[in-house]
Parts: sequence; C-alpha cells; structure tokens
Amino acid sequence: MARVTAEPTLDRTMTLGDGRTLAYAEWGDRSGRPVLLFHGMPGSRLLCPDREATESAGVRLITLDRPGYGRSDPHPGRTLLDSTNDIRELADHLGLPAISIIGWSSGGPHALACVRGIPDRVTAVGLAASPGPWTEAPAIWDSLAPAVRALVERRIADPDEALPAIRKRLQWYADDPDSIFRGAGANAEQPDDRLLADPEVLEPMLTWLREGARQGTAGYVEDWIAELGPWGFRLDEVTRPTFIWWGEEDDLTPRVHTDALASGLPGAHVVVYPGEGHLAPVTHWAEMLAAVLDPSVGTSAP
Repeated sequence: MARVTAEPTLDRTMTLGDGRTLAYAEWGDRSGRPVLLFHGMPGSRLLCPDREATESAGVRLITLDRPGYGRSDPHPGRTLLDSTNDIRELADHLGLPAISIIGWSSGGPHALACVRGIPDRVTAVGLAASPGPWTEAPAIWDSLAPAVRALVERRIADPDEALPAIRKRLQWYADDPDSIFRGAGANAEQPDDRLLADPEVLEPMLTWLREGARQGTAGYVEDWIAELGPWGFRLDEVTRPTFIWWGEEDDLTPRVHTDALASGLPGAHVVVYPGEGHLAPVTHWAEMLAAVLDPSVGTSAP
C-alpha cells in the first residue's frame, strides 16, 4: 500500500531576515529527531515519501519551498550556497539541533551545499537520485542534451542574454504542471510507471507539482541556473557522512551522476537498487531515514 502524502501535519510560513517569506511543512513526530527533505526540480514542500515510515522512525520531517516555489518568495540570482542561509534561519526559528538532510533528485545539490555552508548544523546527508556537478565530471557534461549544453554555455557567456531562453524552455511548468505525469502508469515495464499507476502515489505527486507552480516558473528558473552553474564548492569539501541511493532504471538521473558523486565525496556509501527508478524514496524511505539518523547503521547495510 502506498503511503505517499501531500497533507502535512503543519503547514506554515516564516519571515526571513531579508524580509522574504519562506514556506515550510512538517510531518511525523514534532518531538522527534529532525530530518530535512529537499524536494526535486520542480516541486514543493508538499510531499512526504512515506508517512508511516516517518512516524515509525520517530522523525520530525521538515520540508520547504525553495525560493520562487509554492509560497516562498523568489530570490533572483540565488546560488546553492546562498540557500544555506535560509536553512540556518529556519533551523533557528524552529529551535532545531543539528539536523540530518536528504536531497531527492535536484534537492541533492542543495543538501550538499548545506554541509559545505553550515557544517555545524548538519550531522549526515543523503542523496537520492541526485545529479552531480558537471564541472567536476566531463561525463556528466557529455550526458546533457545538446540544447541544455548550448543554453548553459549561453548563460556562462552572458547571463542576461540567456535568461529569456531559459524561461522559455521551462514555461511548460507554468502552463501545465500536470504534463510531466501525463500518461504515467501506462508502461508496466518501467518501475516509476508501476508506482504512478497507483492513484495513492500519483495524486500526492500531482499536488506537490501543482503547488510548486503557484508562482509560475520563478523557482524552477532559479533552481535550473543554480544547479547547472558552478556550485561554489567542490565535492571533496563535504565533510559529513554521506549516502547515495540510485535506482538502476532511473531514466532521469543517469549513472554518470552517481559515479561522479561516489568518486568525489569522501567516504560516501553507495546503494544501487536493481529494478528501481527515480522514485526509489517511495519504496525505501524507512531505510533512507535509518541511514542518516545513524550513519554507522547505514554504512553496514547490504
């Protein structure tokens, strides 16, 4: 039975020091150990991969809208490291001790940025189906679609000139956020499709995407630029226990990303799931939580 949910226990906003609004949600045990989940690109705060596993682990799960998504104000020009200031303020606002962080898909670079930017606030980090930095791995650059490479090169040469083209490329999200899952469930041979054939998985994920598009492409554009530009740090500067999870049939994040992360992150523990795809957190959330909560247990897992 699917236990994915888009209905948090608490759904609130706070005002950051620079006056921007930051939206966040909470799930599970509010007195439990805090775990922060960074959503993918695009997406929003409204998704918990497995409510029952979160509650059983005694976890206080916190999700947030990155700037420009959902109810969080945009922060034009933000970098990955800039976003760590928002996490520090959120942790202070909630009175959190040091936290474990999981980044799903494009949430991964933001999770790593927190380890680099606010290492005193992070105990461990997990990366699920996460991209790596093309600046450290030529194979990642080669794996990008030619149109994406061309747009990245335009952005490097002239950021202002490239911005309209980036917005145009991502406009589909503002026009029709449901389109990414249209036809989902039709291919029983594909593991993600098998999961999305279940309305109890598909409907929460549609809610998650629709909420992210509340402000059109604002958050998506900021994320795209931050992820596909220089990250502002090297992988070998990440100094906390790190876990990498990847599904062998993940069509969205090719193996070259996992390989680059595994070779660049000191002492990273890698788990590859045969027969799984990009939605591996839906089926392995309990295992992922256990790993970041107790890294000694996570590194001994088969």
